[in-house]
Parts: sequence; structure tokens; C-alpha cells
Amino acid sequence: MALWNSVSDVFTSLTTHIRRFAYDDSTPTDFNKRFGNVTVVSIYLVTWNVNGKPPPSDFTDLLQLNRNPLPEIYCIGLQEMGVQSWESALMTALKPFDYVKIKSRQLVGILTIMFVHRNCLQHVTSVESELTRSGLAGFYGNKGAASIRMDFMGMNLIVVNCHLAAHMENVAERLNNIDQILSTQQFRDPDTDNILDHDYIFWMGDMNFRIEETTYEKALELIDLRNFKKLYRNDQLYIAIQEGLIFDMFQEGTITFPPTYKFDPGTDKYDSSAKRRIPAYCDRILYHFHDTAYGNLKLQAKLIEYICHPHYKMSDHKPVSAIISFKAISKGTINLITFRLPNKVWNKKKEETVSYLVRKDFRMNSGDWIGLFKEDFQDFDSFVTYVWANTKTPLSPSHPVSVHFSSFQQMGLSAGKYVLCYLTKKASLCGVSPLIEIV
Repeated sequence: MALWNSVSDVFTSLTTHIRRFAYDDSTPTDFNKRFGNVTVVSIYLVTWNVNGKPPPSDFTDLLQLNRNPLPEIYCIGLQEMGVQSWESALMTALKPFDYVKIKSRQLVGILTIMFVHRNCLQHVTSVESELTRSGLAGFYGNKGAASIRMDFMGMNLIVVNCHLAAHMENVAERLNNIDQILSTQQFRDPDTDNILDHDYIFWMGDMNFRIEETTYEKALELIDLRNFKKLYRNDQLYIAIQEGLIFDMFQEGTITFPPTYKFDPGTDKYDSSAKRRIPAYCDRILYHFHDTAYGNLKLQAKLIEYICHPHYKMSDHKPVSAIISFKAISKGTINLITFRLPNKVWNKKKEETVSYLVRKDFRMNSGDWIGLFKEDFQDFDSFVTYVWANTKTPLSPSHPVSVHFSSFQQMGLSAGKYVLCYLTKKASLCGVSPLIEIV
């Protein structure tokens, strides 16, 4: 019980917070003038234990690519990923829809990958990621979490993708895994230096919680009757939340689908091996937002859809997805880096000067760089040339810093449209320029 109380205390002590210097003392009128109107955006989340299998040939159903409109953000969390082609396959699937990979982070078989629609790139800053190793007393990464956080449209959000300890009897170990994730993941932003400080928190993964007080045969009977509510009442995660042991103030959608584990791979048939594991809701998506207002904006998130995707049969798990809308601000805040381009048409035979303003709270580092990308780039590895950022402290936030792209750097470039991105050493996006035409 001491372990469970300590986990609960971590959650309850961080359910409210006051922060964000940019919004301090803003009346609703001042807030609207500075940041624009409140808007609603959405994030599409997927969790899937893929059991070491290669990616499917078609992601249309999994990512619901026929939806209109599509979400501003996709974040996919995989567990037991045994091959490296998943990331490239997801990028290929989302490329026709104009999504850019913002960040990916992998811990052995745990992969978290986040995409943002190109139209929203100017609202993305301060991208970070963290890992927690939970397997074998924390020394091996077969269990744990890979998280990605960012500032987006004036808000900050984090997605935690986890794979917790397996087996029916290991509830306490799963709770300990969660406690370890919360206590070890630290971020550079002083306003959001831990997971629970973020405005919007999305927590998903193969959490491995099982269904108690039932048998294999009884579970199958309830599944045939589509009595998922009765199964859910004996779900270990549901019980832990109801008892106040974990995920205080988090929300989960109503489960209207069958248990997502354990299937005979390649079929829709639950475990027919000698072990006959009791079907379980291992794969889950939860979310939380703080009861906080910034000026005219009161934080709010709403679950739009929470489903599984039985069409995909190669794993012993079925993937689960959720669409969650949340409130943000239409103009976002002032970017960390704001480009000022004296010339938006470049002659590749001439040296070109790039100037930019630095937000007063942004700390530049020697590894910062400015990449030149084709306008349809899909990730930050696909730059065509770059220069190191000028990290000399500007005289004031209104005083621009300059760098130069030489004619030699541009010599081999084809004519067309390009964009500049200011990135840190770890490829965290800090600013995006208007389009540049190179002739």
C-alpha cells in the first residue's frame, strides 16, 4: 500500500499549477489582442504492441486517412517493435497528407513518433523527448516509456508511450513502473520540467493491466454477448483508478470494443494455446488537462473517438486509437526564433543574408543550426544545406542576429521553393521562415 500511496501522491500534488509568464495579468481583451481567439485542434493517438512484426501495407484504417478534416497532430506509440521499417512506413503513409515528422524516440522496442501538419509548423517549438528504462530493475529497456513533448499553439503537451510489466499478478510492479516514469523524466523548460506540469497530458501504451475475477471461458462468453462493461469492472487499471491509486484526474473514454489481447497472430481468435490467457484490455489511452485558465482561454480537452482496429491481425494485440480535441490559441505565442528575410527570392550565385529575432527567454547553444529545406520536406534530416546559428547574445529582443548562406552552399540546388528551420543540436524546432524562392 505504501507504494500505491506514493504513486497517488505524485499525481494529486501536481493536479494544479500556475505558470506561463507570457499570459500573466492578461485581461480577456488584452489576451485576444495579443494571442488571437481561442481555437480547437485535435490529436490522433495510436498505441499498438506489434509483437515484432513488420508494418502493414496499408495504414488507411489505422490512421483513418479518409477522415475529413484530418487532425493537426498524429502521435503513434509502438511496443515490441522488432524491425526498423515502421518509422519510414508511417512517414510514407502520411506524406501525401502533408505531415512532417517532428520527433521520434525509441527505447529498444518502444517507439514514439510525432507528426504535425505542415500548416501548423509555425506553431511548434521546444520539442523534447525522454526515456525511462523499467525492465530488469531499470537497467534494460524492454519495458519503460518514450515520451515526446512540445509547445503547440501557445499550449504545451506531452505524449507518454509506455510498456509496463506483464502478467496478471504484477499490478504493484506496473504501478511502480508508472511511478518511475513520472519521477525520472525531466525536461529543460522550467515551466514544464516534469510530465504532470504540462497543459495537456496524453498517456498511452501496452499497460498490461489484466481482468480479474473471471475465467477464460467466462470472458469469452461476455465478449460474445458484447458485455464489455462487466469485463471492464474487473479491469485492474479501472480498479486502481477508482481506488485513487493512480492516474488521479485522468480520463479514459468508454470502452465499447472487445479486449485487445491476446490473439492468435493472423486471426481474430483469442489465445488457443495451452496457457489460454484471459483476454484483457492491455492497450489503453488516457488523457488529462489542468483546471487552469490563461486570459480568455480555459483549458479543455474532449474525447471524440476511442476505438480498436480489428482489421489488423498480424500481432497478438489489436491497435487502439483515440481522437482528442483540445483548446489552444489561434496565433500561438511569440516564436523562440522569428526570421526576418530581407530577400525572399535568392540568387544561388550570390551570398544571402538571413536575420532572425531571438525571444528573450530562449537560451541559444553552440550546437544550434539553421537548415535549408525544400518546401515539401518531411523530417529534419532532409535538409539540403545548413549553417551554424550565430549564438552571440543579441543586444535586445528587437535587435536581429544574422548569418550568411554562401553561393557555394547554394550552388548545387535546383530552382524552387525552400524554407529555413532553426533547430537545436537535438533537432528541436525553434522557428520556421516564410517560403524562399531560389532561382
